[in-house]
Amino acid sequence: MKQPKAHPVEERPGRDLRGRILDVAEGLFAEKGFAQTSIREITKRADCNVAAVNYYFHGKENLYVEVFRRHMHAIRDKRIYSIRKVLSDQRGQMDLEALLKSFTAAFLEPFRKGGSGHRLMVLMMRERNEPHLPKQIFIDEVVLPVKNIMKDALMRICPGLRDVEADLCVHSIVGQLTHVLQARDLFKGMDEATMRILDLSRATAHIVRFSQGGIRQYLKEESE
Repeated sequence: MKQPKAHPVEERPGRDLRGRILDVAEGLFAEKGFAQTSIREITKRADCNVAAVNYYFHGKENLYVEVFRRHMHAIRDKRIYSIRKVLSDQRGQMDLEALLKSFTAAFLEPFRKGGSGHRLMVLMMRERNEPHLPKQIFIDEVVLPVKNIMKDALMRICPGLRDVEADLCVHSIVGQLTHVLQARDLFKGMDEATMRILDLSRATAHIVRFSQGGIRQYLKEESE
């Protein structure tokens, strides 16, 4: 499978040594994959020695995990913040539409042009073809924390929504958003007027409206 083109290694002035090693390793892992990237090349580009990598990361495998982890945690924290911010801003007036808008925007924002999400997608493509991450890391550190908080938020805003329905609603919302990201890669270069899902503003508005309608239907059926 053809690999997406990786961004060049970024040089970030003022970074501490640990951060510099992560930046260099990320660029090389995205460009070459885990097996083809050597500690020697990382240390050469990061202008440090092997002892520094072992001190901060205890080896290449842990360094690889930390490269992914800092992206995953940033995405997780952004999504969780978007949920909590809506709940804290409501002043007692729970708003389903506001929650959906905030969450969908936070989900897609890193993957807009220039966002950090593109680098993570490149890394994930490499990882899919050459697995080296612990199997549960993405589920345990991103998927489940976000899902549980979003599910609780839906149940707070919609008290008639049962646990099972709320859980499935979160999966449905995330599934739609994931499809948008996959479509942007699959249909890259096509006109937005022909492939409307490529228009993020339009796609986001649709997902919010469609999801809100589905959740309202659940509530209507429960009340009948």
